Amino acid sequence: MREARVQRVVKVFVLSSASGAPHPGPEFTVEASAHDGLLEAVHAELAARGQRVRAVSHTPTGLLAYVEDRP
Repeated sequence: MREARVQRVVKVFVLSSASGAPHPGPEFTVEASAHDGLLEAVHAELAARGQRVRAVSHTPTGLLAYVEDRP
């Protein structure tokens, strides 16, 4: 039997010290074998993109991540 997977859309906002206000970044989808694995998947994907995670939270429509770009 195939294991059920959980998918969520991640909305990203990038924090910039220059402007002070976060700006929208590209959305992406993460998948995990369980609900608890989604946060780990988000952290891994954002690190692979060269971004430092400041916060990730669940929302009614998916996940929300605030990140800093690495220089």
